[in-house]
Amino acid sequence: MKLDIRLIAPGPGAGTILLEDGARLPVATIDIEADGAAIRVVRTWLDAVMDLRVPVLETYPKWVGLTDDEPIPTLVLTEPALPDWRPPTGLTFGPIPPDPGDIPASLRPRSSELLDELRTGTPPPDLRPRWARRGWFDRASGWMRAAAAETGRPLTGDPAPFYLRGISALLRAPTDGPNLFLKAVFPPFHAEPVLTRLLAARFPAVVPTVVAVEPDEGWLIVEDVGSAWVGEVPAADRPEGLRRGAAALVEIQRELAGDVAAIRTLLDAGAPHRPLATLVRSVADAVGPDGFGVVDGGLERERAQRVVDAVAESVTKVEALGLPRTVVHGDFHSGNVALVDDRIVIIDWSDAAIGNPAIDLVTWIAWSGDKRSEIDAAIAGWVDAWSTVVNATALRAAIDEVLIVGAAYQIVSYDGIRRNLEPATRYTMTGGGDHFLTTLERVAGIS
Repeated sequence: MKLDIRLIAPGPGAGTILLEDGARLPVATIDIEADGAAIRVVRTWLDAVMDLRVPVLETYPKWVGLTDDEPIPTLVLTEPALPDWRPPTGLTFGPIPPDPGDIPASLRPRSSELLDELRTGTPPPDLRPRWARRGWFDRASGWMRAAAAETGRPLTGDPAPFYLRGISALLRAPTDGPNLFLKAVFPPFHAEPVLTRLLAARFPAVVPTVVAVEPDEGWLIVEDVGSAWVGEVPAADRPEGLRRGAAALVEIQRELAGDVAAIRTLLDAGAPHRPLATLVRSVADAVGPDGFGVVDGGLERERAQRVVDAVAESVTKVEALGLPRTVVHGDFHSGNVALVDDRIVIIDWSDAAIGNPAIDLVTWIAWSGDKRSEIDAAIAGWVDAWSTVVNATALRAAIDEVLIVGAAYQIVSYDGIRRNLEPATRYTMTGGGDHFLTTLERVAGIS
């Protein structure tokens, strides 16, 4: 795969940007692996080719509607160049042009928006993430270095961007031991650092080692688990990994369900309370004309009503199973669970909440597609793990209802995520809610 880059690099002085031929944004084509992060290859290109060593504020790849062999139009915005930096041959700083020049149509609206901000000095909108604002990288990497040293794990190299998107950003840095990751989250996930620290203290074998948190900034430093995700192990080993992963999450959920004080601590730390009792109303809003849970504009009225009716029926049946109120992961899939030596480690508690644990099964089988052996192993592991708490026969009989409730929960989650993203970047989370809508309708037998 390739990225078709257009670069917006402000000059050291206000009102100027880097230009090619004095009139257009600099252009480059760079290779990227299919599952790679744009920020990493962009950072390498800026360092090695441009020698432009300033933080990247945004990568904006517009892959929507492209075929696999088409380069992905990608807009890159950096912090201002340093005063002593000299542009490569053919590039120069000049006044921000009224038109960005020859640029793919999919990038024009965003490039115009960003160039207008630079031209007028307009502050970024409220929904722009912190890491897309000047000064964030230096502040975050400085805290990462100081926090790691304070805990006896000094960095042996500079923090580098590892992931950059609207809902979170990751920096990675080496130590004499495991690499460390700093994760920053956007406001709806503000509780993740504290929640992860609480869970890691209670379940150190199953949750990554937490080095430090900065709650006000939404920062979390964890050790790299350094192992394969369940979704990436050899196909023959995947069913057993899925069975074990389900059992590991349920073990956490069972233990916390019986600990009222622990649940209270998680709620006080910021975990949202998302009971099934509110799901029907929430999914109606998420698929309605003002919702963001599925395709923009929502579902037509009759289809939306069929979805809501199916969810209401399934909520009643799932609540009757007697599963306890406990912590739910919210994004429990096989790319968030690793096999480390002979144990399961569960990462990425961004969307954790207090609710009904039935919601976590649908995501756990989502990456298995139509691989029946994987799906059956995941469901069996989940049911068996709950069989000491609820009637296993009744739970197995209600799997369709469990999947419907979980899919509805995901639609509501995507609604909350997308409405809290800057409008220009909502496309990056488009499709998730639609995927779970398809699952819900298929399992419910509605069309």
